[in-house]
Amino acid sequence: MAIKLGQLRNLAAVIEAGTVRQAAKTLNLSQSSVTKSIQQLEADLGAELLHRGARGVAPTEAGKALLVRAKLIEAELRHARNDVETVQGAGIGEIRVCASPTVATGLLPRSVIAFQRTHPRVSFHILEGVYPDVLPAIRTGDLDFAICLVPGRPRDETLSFTSLVKDRLVPAVRADHPLLNKRKLRLADLIDLDWIIYRRSHTGLDVFEQTFIANRLEPPKSTIECTSFSCALALVENGDYITLVPSQIFAGNRRTPSIAPLLLDSPMQPWQVAVISRANHELSAVCLAFLAELQRTAAKIDLPMTNVRRAARVRT
Repeated sequence: MAIKLGQLRNLAAVIEAGTVRQAAKTLNLSQSSVTKSIQQLEADLGAELLHRGARGVAPTEAGKALLVRAKLIEAELRHARNDVETVQGAGIGEIRVCASPTVATGLLPRSVIAFQRTHPRVSFHILEGVYPDVLPAIRTGDLDFAICLVPGRPRDETLSFTSLVKDRLVPAVRADHPLLNKRKLRLADLIDLDWIIYRRSHTGLDVFEQTFIANRLEPPKSTIECTSFSCALALVENGDYITLVPSQIFAGNRRTPSIAPLLLDSPMQPWQVAVISRANHELSAVCLAFLAELQRTAAKIDLPMTNVRRAARVRT
């Protein structure tokens, strides 16, 4: 018995689409050919891979197990293709990366632009996500990297963890907010304000909540949850709202004149921007080259908290 790559590809497409019809459309194949391919795979394995119903299909336990392996195989083939093209000097490849909202507006675009100056034929597939929600996609090979704000090293030996920027979260308000003129503010003084949360993790390890818990405070009750970072910033810029952002957003030449950080006397929980991937030896040469570019770009970022203090001295 030999499992064919096309069969695995078709199975993955059907499971992700939820229907054979939609999967066939995505694959640009006929429904009958996709159905026959999966039926043959089930016959070869002697196991049912899909639950079939009037509303579509869902994977059986056997189907779920095979899907995990199929994704890993697809990822390895993509890395192998990248390596062969690198050896041949073609400079062609594909990198799949996910970034948290603040990284997606600063460090990541600068790194991609710098990388493509020397690797113009490398393509990128960029998504937005938060830690630790992104970890399953890293483990399955759907993503090559995740670049996120994290509290510490993941306890998983199958993952590679590279710290890029050490940072802390700071409260931010509009540039002309009256709180900017006040001194000796503590996080507790801000509890009753209207807060914006710009991305809540689905796993309970939320940056917003953990910041208050670290200061032995209950998270604010008056909040607006927003999955769009740009929308969250617009709300803060144009209203009396407050949000938490990494201090690096105010570093260097970043354009943030419409919002400003509040300097607090109370300590803020340390976080860091880090790259999470599978073990380095499993990454293609192109991916490793981009990891090196991320590190170079991150090294050029000014110390975030120094900039925040400098901004506070200017105001006072």
